[in-house]
Amino acid sequence: MNSSTLFLMLFTLSLILISHAPMSTLGITLYESLCDQAGQDKARCLEVLQAEPQIVGAKDNVELCKLILEFGLKKGLEAQRFLKDAMMTTPSPAIVQCATSLYDGTIGSFKSSLSELAEDGQTANYDAKVAGDGPTTCDIALSNAKIVNPTISALNKDILLISKLAFLATDKLP
Repeated sequence: MNSSTLFLMLFTLSLILISHAPMSTLGITLYESLCDQAGQDKARCLEVLQAEPQIVGAKDNVELCKLILEFGLKKGLEAQRFLKDAMMTTPSPAIVQCATSLYDGTIGSFKSSLSELAEDGQTANYDAKVAGDGPTTCDIALSNAKIVNPTISALNKDILLISKLAFLATDKLP
């Protein structure tokens, strides 16, 4: 075997090994790889997920999915509590709708996705995506009612982002 053939074989072998190396050995963490997939939301994704040390330290895709879904559930409950408080001070039908049926659906979708994680990746993926319907519809309802509330808009935007990230993460499940 001549030296050029040996070099070519070693080069090919090293490319194969590198392509199968875990991302963390290449300097890219799982959450950073996920944020890369978020497109124009990459910067906000990094900002939101870096605030959660458990997500940053996720060791595999299943753990990452679980942590993001739990984070989405936690944030959804916090947003719903805020909306229910806002409902008391601003008794608008749009805010009532956001605080009750719309965020009930969002929270239910995050819970459902979490429960399906181990058994049915496709259903978990669908539920993660559907979790974003509540904040989207809430924004529309507020807009139609001519209610401008930057805090509610920011909450909706964050929950929508977390839903998107959960969808992207669960899309890698078997």
